[in-house]
Amino acid sequence: MTLSTDPSLAPFFAPQGIVLFGASTNPTKLGFGLARNLVQSGYSGAIHFVNPRGGTLLERPVYTDLTAVPDPVDLAVLLLPAELAPATLAACGQRGIRAAIIAAGGFRETNEAGAHLEQACLDTARQYGMRLIGPNCIGLVNTHLPLDTTFLPPPGPTPGDVAFVSHSGAICAAVIDWARGQGFGLSQLVSLGNQADVCETDVLASVAADPHTRVLTLYLEGISDGRRFVHEAAQVTREKPVVALKVGRYASGQKAVASHTGALAGSESAYEAAFRRAGVIRANTAEELFDWARA
Repeated sequence: MTLSTDPSLAPFFAPQGIVLFGASTNPTKLGFGLARNLVQSGYSGAIHFVNPRGGTLLERPVYTDLTAVPDPVDLAVLLLPAELAPATLAACGQRGIRAAIIAAGGFRETNEAGAHLEQACLDTARQYGMRLIGPNCIGLVNTHLPLDTTFLPPPGPTPGDVAFVSHSGAICAAVIDWARGQGFGLSQLVSLGNQADVCETDVLASVAADPHTRVLTLYLEGISDGRRFVHEAAQVTREKPVVALKVGRYASGQKAVASHTGALAGSESAYEAAFRRAGVIRANTAEELFDWARA
């Protein structure tokens, strides 16, 4: 059986060209780190940088706006102040870019004004038929493509056969460090952040379809649509094992989850039943999550 993947997500997992908004020549800025990771990842497609200041960065031109960026470009990465994101997405939509990662924070996870900005981003994306990952995320890594759209300090993860999908960017960073220390390789890493648009269920088939991925591991703070998750995960678990760590099982954990995603952790019995119906293996700790993945 071949997994049915969503073609609208293809630019996230196999982009033809990438434009980074917020690239910086200052080595102390996240915009420099993200630019460095894109270039040093070995990604073979086009990489373009945009910053109103212009100049050069990593021996590449920095364009002052999107209109000067040459084709091909089908994935935008935004590392900008939150208030600039809606207009930047509109410019991307007008250019025909249909996928964007909003790495910046300052949205729903902060306050009501941030929530309005996040909704404006989603409205703009829907206007242009664009898919969004984030905001408030660290992006994607594919060690075999290869591609690294994160701003994390190097070195990145070692190539392997375990995919990691997480609501929490901080956990992604910790997992990369831990995996390198353990000699444990990753095939893909997907940081979803606030999930204004693309959620954990959306990416399951695309991640599982990767021939380099043997097992999927999920770090979940909640599930956007339980019935849909069960349906999609059940398709995937027929092909490859899926192991999930659902955090927020206890009162203290539920408070932490609410502060990060703005969502309630949900009923534990409902999650238990959903995982069982979908054939998802439930881990109780991060150590157990990766013990199952190595089995």
